[in-house]
Amino acid sequence: MRVALVSFYDSQRFAEFPITHALSSMRLGAYLSRQHPEWEIRLRAFDEQGWSAEAAGASLLTEGFDVVGVPAYIWTLERTRQLTVELSNAPQAPLVVCGGPETRAMPYADWPEGTVFAMGQGEEPLTWLCEQRAEDAGFDGLRLANGLAQPLYSARRERRDAYRHAVPDRRDRRLPHGIELFGPEFEELLAGDPVETDFTWYETARGCIYDCSFCGHNTLPFFATFDTDFVRTEISNMRARGIRRIFLIDPILGGKAARGKEILRMFRDLAPEIAINAYMRPEFLDDEFVEVLVESNIEELLMGLQTTNPSVPKHVRGNHFGKIMKYVPHLTARGIPWRAELIVGLPGDDMAGLRESLRFTVEELRPWSVHSYHLTAIPETKLFELLDRTDDEIWIKADDKLRVVSASSYNERELRDMLIYAGAVTSLHAHLREQGVFDVPFSELDAQVGRILSDPAARSARSTFLRMGQDAGRAAWAAYGAGAVTAAAG
Repeated sequence: MRVALVSFYDSQRFAEFPITHALSSMRLGAYLSRQHPEWEIRLRAFDEQGWSAEAAGASLLTEGFDVVGVPAYIWTLERTRQLTVELSNAPQAPLVVCGGPETRAMPYADWPEGTVFAMGQGEEPLTWLCEQRAEDAGFDGLRLANGLAQPLYSARRERRDAYRHAVPDRRDRRLPHGIELFGPEFEELLAGDPVETDFTWYETARGCIYDCSFCGHNTLPFFATFDTDFVRTEISNMRARGIRRIFLIDPILGGKAARGKEILRMFRDLAPEIAINAYMRPEFLDDEFVEVLVESNIEELLMGLQTTNPSVPKHVRGNHFGKIMKYVPHLTARGIPWRAELIVGLPGDDMAGLRESLRFTVEELRPWSVHSYHLTAIPETKLFELLDRTDDEIWIKADDKLRVVSASSYNERELRDMLIYAGAVTSLHAHLREQGVFDVPFSELDAQVGRILSDPAARSARSTFLRMGQDAGRAAWAAYGAGAVTAAAG
């Protein structure tokens, strides 16, 4: 039995994330390998730049895989479908299994009918499918039976019949454990497509104890974890392999405050040279946690504020501002680089609310950096239920990529102006920091943004700021006149 697990990566983002294989593929491969060490499991990755479904399909078919697992994320879905078509048209077609968050709501009528779609955590369903294929070389989605106790569907078995098996068991808070990542056994999964980098994605927990209605992590509505001894071994493996920077994708570092401290102490004691990027909920902070962060090798701590606008419904995001103000403004001064994250386009928000959110963040929280993101309506979230409900008091509309385009509190033009403004302010903040200028009053940022947005000679900057990419935004500010901006700010 030969199994391939496919990832997509963007080589143009290697400066930020220099790795080809997704963590989901690594975890799935590690689990299959532990359950069936006799199988040949391989990780395979393809660059989004210069993408060719025909070439990727030919490469996988040449290796003769019996099962190919492909990712279903909103940004990979069309490439995944194209690859699935190429594989399914081959005379000796492998079983193609598509898994990821999009399988819960994606249209699938135009996919090859033999494709199997998996909902929820994929380790156990994928193992079951591979076992079926090992017993029957012709097994595919057309042989899925109704009444099957698996979160799987296909052209033969409707998705609604699989939903009830995708509901996680709240009693099981232990995540599926495979072989430890980056150990000697794991290296076998990389044969033919090695990892040659000092960076990796990593996780110690999945799910979240909060219920922010925009967040996709709520599809696992509690947090589950890997055993601490298991995590300890993986940290040691990463250090031995030369990993020196990780992005810890736990929705909140460690899942709960006590475990977050424990995880950081493990890194501090076992691999102090590994720099950590991680998500943090400000409500987790206390005096002890701040001290642990000071002692840790934190490259950047990401904290989502999202908005301060009281008109945004509480179910979207509830912040404990008392706790935030007690600890967060002092993090940068203690040497903890942290990023404040805001969302543009939340229902109930408008330009005035966005401007106040940015002012509060910059002047009162004083983060190392500020980032803003265009709101996406993620299927299976509470926010998604507001889509197109224009007869209700609160509603949103979205484009074909589910990016929100208008809402009950703003129209399309107003949202465009909000996106441009947020992109301009956050990239100017980053540009000035790069120039060594800190603690700039928000009024000065606002004034500089007003000048560039009203300057006909800098009209192209508006489209740059609209995309809210900070590298391009900083370049726009540099081209506009770094010296003048810096002098004015200073």
